[in-house]
Amino acid sequence: MYKLLGTAFVVLGCSNGDADSRAQGAGGSAGTPSAGTGGLTMVTGSGGMPLAAGGESAAGGTSAGGSIGAPPAVGGSIGASPAAGGTTSRDASAPDAGMAGKDAGPAKPLCVTAGTELCDDFESGHIDAARWQSPKPSNGVTLTVDDVHAHGGKYAVHIHGVADQINNGVLAENVTFPAKNNSFYARIFAYFHPDLPAAPGGDFHTGFIVGSGKNALGDVQAGMGLIGGEKQFLGYSIFYGSPSYEFGPWANTHAMPERWTCLELFENGANPATEIRKVWVDDKELTELESDSAKAAGSEHPNHQSPTFDHVTVGLWEFHPSPTLTDMWVDDVRVSSSKIGCKDVGMP
Repeated sequence: MYKLLGTAFVVLGCSNGDADSRAQGAGGSAGTPSAGTGGLTMVTGSGGMPLAAGGESAAGGTSAGGSIGAPPAVGGSIGASPAAGGTTSRDASAPDAGMAGKDAGPAKPLCVTAGTELCDDFESGHIDAARWQSPKPSNGVTLTVDDVHAHGGKYAVHIHGVADQINNGVLAENVTFPAKNNSFYARIFAYFHPDLPAAPGGDFHTGFIVGSGKNALGDVQAGMGLIGGEKQFLGYSIFYGSPSYEFGPWANTHAMPERWTCLELFENGANPATEIRKVWVDDKELTELESDSAKAAGSEHPNHQSPTFDHVTVGLWEFHPSPTLTDMWVDDVRVSSSKIGCKDVGMP
């Protein structure tokens, strides 16, 4: 397991348990989190959320099991694909068929951060300390604002990592917390380079939007990302208190690099007895990722209650080394008490 300790990610060890099913998740030790930067408790792992035989495959059937794991992206490319390790020019002038660039669609509304709303298009050219905390990334990982790839304007956050290591680089916000009704929506546009890892039975669990907090038994992490040998989107929850519990359904939808993808997460903790999640990709709900922790846990896993969410992170949160993914750009981030969607920044 990896977790954020103080201002750095440190190794805790890793354990893979057996899962009940695709929707009911996995057992095993989840590690013990501790406080992160600015009082945030942030936890991540190297090999969390195993899925046993009977888990769902990319085709919607069953897989041979293995641990939850995988990095991100979605369909199509913008211009010519860059060489491995290289970069392409800014994307705004050449939107792809799936997501529009900065010149498409109506002018976007004012980007406001107040109350339950956070918005950042990074057009200031820097990471705004009034909106974001920046936990120290893992070794070799950097977070900067640049114009190499930008979705809605000139700039985006660039997370640069190292192939074949576990890369952790995120921005964390707690200015919209405590969340209204202990529920929130979070939306990002994400761009992945140069490719996503894939291997039969591969475990490349990666988080992109993650809400965190505590329930009566300890720390909880709940969000969305990618998994497995076929680059599928994932919803996942890790309940770190004793007895620990992890579960995570994955989607039929595959992700691809070298294009902008709109990702939206809804975490609903209004009912303290259960944590409910929904996920959208390019404004399409991935219904197979809708989950209810109490139903998934059944009578076998008593630690499944919703946390009181106290922050959300966006960025690259790998649980296993990726042999291919080295760069992620994040742009046009919003957190809200209401459904956000993608159209405010030019999605057709």
